[in-house]
Amino acid sequence: MRNLTQSFGRQRQLFLLSLLPLLLVACVSAPPTQQEQRDTPTPDTAALEQMAIDGRFLDAALAYSRLAADAPPPQREHYTLRTAELLMLGNYVPQAHQMLDEIDATTLSTDLQIRHALLSASISLARQLPDMALNALDQAENLLAAMDEISLQDTRRLHQLRATTFAQLGNHLESARERVLLEPLLDDPEAVLANQEAILNALQNLAPGTLQTLQTAGPPDVLSGWLELVLLGSKMADNPQGGIDMVTWRERYPAHPAQDDIIVAVLLARPRVLPLPKKIALILPLNNRFAKAASAVRDGFLAAYYAQPDNTSVNSPGLENSDNPTDSTDNMPAFDTPASVVPSIAIYDAGDNPAFIDLIYEQAIDDGAEFVVGPLNKDAVNQLAARDELPVPVLALNYSEQHGENATKGLPDNLFQLSLSPEQEARQIAERAWLDGYSRAAIITPSSTWGTRVAKAFSERWLQFGGHVVEKQTYDAKKSDYSLPIRRLLNVDESEQRHKNLRRTLGKKTEFIPRRRQDIDFIFMAAGSRQARLIRPQLRFHHAPKVPVYATSRSYSGSINADMDRDMDGVTFADMPWTLHTEQATHALKADIEAIWPNASKRYSRLFALGVDAYRVIGELNTLRRNRSAFYSGETGDLYLDVANRLQRRLLWAKFERGIPQLLNEYSDTPPDP
Repeated sequence: MRNLTQSFGRQRQLFLLSLLPLLLVACVSAPPTQQEQRDTPTPDTAALEQMAIDGRFLDAALAYSRLAADAPPPQREHYTLRTAELLMLGNYVPQAHQMLDEIDATTLSTDLQIRHALLSASISLARQLPDMALNALDQAENLLAAMDEISLQDTRRLHQLRATTFAQLGNHLESARERVLLEPLLDDPEAVLANQEAILNALQNLAPGTLQTLQTAGPPDVLSGWLELVLLGSKMADNPQGGIDMVTWRERYPAHPAQDDIIVAVLLARPRVLPLPKKIALILPLNNRFAKAASAVRDGFLAAYYAQPDNTSVNSPGLENSDNPTDSTDNMPAFDTPASVVPSIAIYDAGDNPAFIDLIYEQAIDDGAEFVVGPLNKDAVNQLAARDELPVPVLALNYSEQHGENATKGLPDNLFQLSLSPEQEARQIAERAWLDGYSRAAIITPSSTWGTRVAKAFSERWLQFGGHVVEKQTYDAKKSDYSLPIRRLLNVDESEQRHKNLRRTLGKKTEFIPRRRQDIDFIFMAAGSRQARLIRPQLRFHHAPKVPVYATSRSYSGSINADMDRDMDGVTFADMPWTLHTEQATHALKADIEAIWPNASKRYSRLFALGVDAYRVIGELNTLRRNRSAFYSGETGDLYLDVANRLQRRLLWAKFERGIPQLLNEYSDTPPDP
């Protein structure tokens, strides 16, 4: 690990220097001049903290890093530490680790040393290194003990991290003990409830005999009260008179902090999680030009429905057709139906007219739907987003245009949105290239609406970082020869024209090798797999064999084919776990889907994954809404909710090697030369 850290020394220097021209605006028309950089006012740290509150952790981290580059000690160390904390909140674990490693903790004040140790523990936990985390927490505890005034925030954080560390070590008793110590320090009712849920979950991992043995203190000891409560809960499943024991427990522990909601959870013998609704309505366009794509989403949704474990079921199994004789009952997946009860699903055809979505939504509610998934059409999603309220929660399968600066009114509280947004991918590619240390980009995209959207999203995000777009070109995706836009992208056409002019002036033939432009750090390529397989070798032919290429997921077909992708070597791209995690053990569901729908599963692979996540994430929405920095590891990516209740996807990164995608770390394996 130390060698890896040293290899990033040069990248770190470039990273900090490159942050000087950072502009936190939505769009920049041209790269800033050096004078403009010097005249740029220092950002208000209150504004940067508001970015963090809004979930814009990377933007806030980059701005703090800019402050650190200009600040003298000890303010520089303070800003650098805050940069690392924000990167960690954004789940940029390798970058946070690298930034923290740049700080000499011995030069910090005691309060900053405590924050340094706590952040080190948090990073170690993210890297699944609980022993290292425990060492860092011991250091933080010693530093806190030496303080004249105890920091409530740091003490809370210490107990939270200790609880997580012990849980990762499998020591559930000590994890619960830390949370018992934590509770008196909490002042937010939701945090108290979440902490009690965590105590309950930890102790439910212990066997009843162990719970009995550990009850040594008795009333009024709080931990013993929790142990006895969980033991009672484990016995009540087969004991109809268990309620009497629970009353007795409350008499024995009258001052115990366990809330009624937690006691109910014990009575039901299950952790307190968001249950699946009793009836789900799935609204998709099943009879128009989008029918095949929508069918893939539907079948992925149903595959996840039928593959769920027995212990997640709460209602009678069933699938209902809703005025649609062409529902998926003819192609029902051959999965084992859970023996215990599951929610019923009603499928509705969204039709061709997005304006009818309100009527379909209301019909689903009248039919008893307690949760709605869909629609898929953006105009239909816009229609729902324009409503004042949604009486039943909706998980739309596209992003509405009502968000951020485009929002004319607030969105309904019950509207959640999940999308395989190409703009989202493009922005992540811009972030990746910037973190890899590049600053000058060339863009090549198809001359289509999709290409325009992707190029715009990439450019806007890239310019927010102060990056330069030195050239843009488009190509006709229906053709096979892209030499002309590629020559223009690389300025090879200008080199050839200069040679023609020189030959005309001299009046004789001259030896000539075309030269490409030298001011490109990397190329952003938006292309389907067929087009990407043609563009990549043509870039090599036109004298750009070593220029890094970053691409969207469409550049990969989704299936390993070393012969077809042999010319893609060196291309870095972002994609979802569904396509990049190919281990059979982790993809039993995908294997079943490919066996049942062999043709559709190849063409619409990512849409099957969207359907799977659309079903599975329903039970995670409360957790994600309560903690905006929490992630759900889905098939389409790590999913988290932004402040507009849109599920954002954190993708995986891969690079083609010998025609096969190889997973990368969060940062480049080889830092670029400055």
